[in-house]
Amino acid sequence: MVHNASAITENEKDMWRSSPFPTGLSRQKSMTFRCMKHNGELIMTESEGELFDLFGLKRENVLQKRIEDIFPKEMAAFKKEMYERALNGESLTYESELNGIPFLAAIGPIYNKDGTVSEVYGFCVDLTERVSVETQLAESEQRFRSLMDHNIDALFSLNLEGKFTTVNKACTTLSGYSETELLNMTFNPFMMPDRRAAAIDQFKDALKGHSKMYETRIQQKNGGTRQIMFTLTPIIVLNKVLGVFGIAKDVTAKREAEKELRETKDLLEAVIYHSSDAISVVHLTDYSVKVNPAFEFIYGWSQDELTNLTSHILPVVPEDKAAESERLMTIVKHGGYVKGVETIRLTKSGKRLNVSLSLSPIYGENGEVVALSAISRDITDKKLKEKALKESEEKYRIIAENTTDLVGVVDLEGNVKYVSPSNRLLLGFDPSLYDGKKIQGFFHSDDRAKVRMAMNEMVQTQKPVKFEVRCKHAHGHWVTLEANATPIANDSDQPDSFVVVARDLTERKKTEEMLRKSDKLSVLGQLAAGVAHEIRNPLTSIRGFLQLLQSRASENEDYYEIMLSEIDRINSIVGEFMLLAKPQAMNFVQTDLRQLLRHVISILDTQAILTNVQIYFENEPDLPEIWCVDNQIKQVFVNMLKNAIEAMPTGGSVHIHLKKEGGYVIASFIDHGCGISEERLPTLGEPFYTTKEKGTGLGLMICYKIVENHHGKILINSKIDEGTTFSILLPIDKNKPVS
Repeated sequence: MVHNASAITENEKDMWRSSPFPTGLSRQKSMTFRCMKHNGELIMTESEGELFDLFGLKRENVLQKRIEDIFPKEMAAFKKEMYERALNGESLTYESELNGIPFLAAIGPIYNKDGTVSEVYGFCVDLTERVSVETQLAESEQRFRSLMDHNIDALFSLNLEGKFTTVNKACTTLSGYSETELLNMTFNPFMMPDRRAAAIDQFKDALKGHSKMYETRIQQKNGGTRQIMFTLTPIIVLNKVLGVFGIAKDVTAKREAEKELRETKDLLEAVIYHSSDAISVVHLTDYSVKVNPAFEFIYGWSQDELTNLTSHILPVVPEDKAAESERLMTIVKHGGYVKGVETIRLTKSGKRLNVSLSLSPIYGENGEVVALSAISRDITDKKLKEKALKESEEKYRIIAENTTDLVGVVDLEGNVKYVSPSNRLLLGFDPSLYDGKKIQGFFHSDDRAKVRMAMNEMVQTQKPVKFEVRCKHAHGHWVTLEANATPIANDSDQPDSFVVVARDLTERKKTEEMLRKSDKLSVLGQLAAGVAHEIRNPLTSIRGFLQLLQSRASENEDYYEIMLSEIDRINSIVGEFMLLAKPQAMNFVQTDLRQLLRHVISILDTQAILTNVQIYFENEPDLPEIWCVDNQIKQVFVNMLKNAIEAMPTGGSVHIHLKKEGGYVIASFIDHGCGISEERLPTLGEPFYTTKEKGTGLGLMICYKIVENHHGKILINSKIDEGTTFSILLPIDKNKPVS
């Protein structure tokens, strides 16, 4: 940088040599030099001073040397230009740098007596210190600007009129105004109406030289408000106040948190004070204790009585629980929590209480555990009730698990909650199979609607219901159960589940069926006795007179034969009645059923031929003889074969199989007739029930009676339009049965 300077006269040379700068630059390292023009070249003629050596120049390399030979090319060109201007009468100053040293140079012409310029005289001073100061000043200014721009607190300055002169980014964030807007306004718009007078007084107080901290609420540009804490400090330069510097911190969230903390503290204290649980806080340093009123009420110890403790173990801990208490407190001292531990505590009067205990650590400022809080709840009554309930449940559990009836619990949606072990006996399934499953899935499809209606009725009436349902057995068949269901009400007195007690009705159904048949047989027996008495004797007389008339008649011989035949038929029916009317003598003899069946086939072979029916007989070899009343068993076989033939009026074939299986000899009569429907099979063998148009229903019933007396069985298997199989099972006995 070049500045014009006044010309240096010959008389002023000594002034340059004698430190013309009494202060400031004169204290810096400096040098003087002279330069003249010789033969068109600028020659250095003189150079001395501390700066000369600092530049690293030597006198022999400078004096009487050209400027180009002394300085670098660019500096040499610059200096030649400056010196030429000085030789032309200009006085100049400039700043430059040589060998890393900044300097300030002043040059000017030296005039002769005739007013001509013969030499250029110059003076240089070291600027290193000034540059350092300027650098430090620039760095300080950058630090200040960085502090302003990046400070999270709002920093600002105000002039004497209260107008903003500097603001940082945090100011714009806090106020909602831009930097330009803030620099054109005073602090007044920020103040709430009721705070403006106080704000002005605080500003004036800062202008008087006082630094103070305040807290107030300000208004933002968008109308919102913020709570701030701010400091005002006067700006003093040369003992004169030029304005005010301020630092503002947004404490809205902090104050709201403090308010919430106070409210929480008040609420917590209210909860502790009014809690029905005993609460105590024990400090680990001085063993001071704080207890709530419930603690005093439950244990009988007052706050004052617990002030001089020598241990963190309170007197409510019995001696036999001291070790347990130490163990639990050790857990809490290390930052752990204890929740819901059931233990024993002692009242002041010596009464032992069952309590549920929870312990929690309380931390200090440094994060260490400084105290323990204990919450205990008296559960003595609860334990007694639980004990009584457990005993009651145990009784009912024993009943449920040992009863032969099925016991189950089902919720309103039909989900199974419990099934008693008796389910294995009744239905063959393990109870775990039902867990969480819908009970309807185990019912017969025809019974599910009935069960749903029963459940709906229980929900509406809240009264027990009784119904029959068929359940699947593990072996695949259906078991009829009689169920008694009772609704269970919850705390709201609304049913939420059902207890079902079910009993197998299979045996009872069989018994009822047997009783029903016995009743029929009893009626039939009484009827048979009357018929046998009232009809048989007249029939004998009629038959005798018919035979007498037949012997004397010469015409209509066929009519007499028909009448005698029908009378014999009536007598046969009466004979069948007589079989049911009273027990018959059973004369058991060993009989070969193969011979017996061949005889029966020969009897009915003619009838079979007339109806175009073929009879096929097969038997296993070496069949044992059985003990039976041969005439009665013959009657059964005749009846079976006759029924098979009559089941095929248009012809067909009857197959008779005789085999040994298990402890029985089985005679099977298989026809390919019209068959019998499934629903009619259970009624076969009942008195007066028949599938024939003119049958009495007594023949098959008598067959059942005969086989039953022989301790055998009759099994029937039939399908419509495919045929029927009657199987007579007669036991193989080594010894003669008792008659």
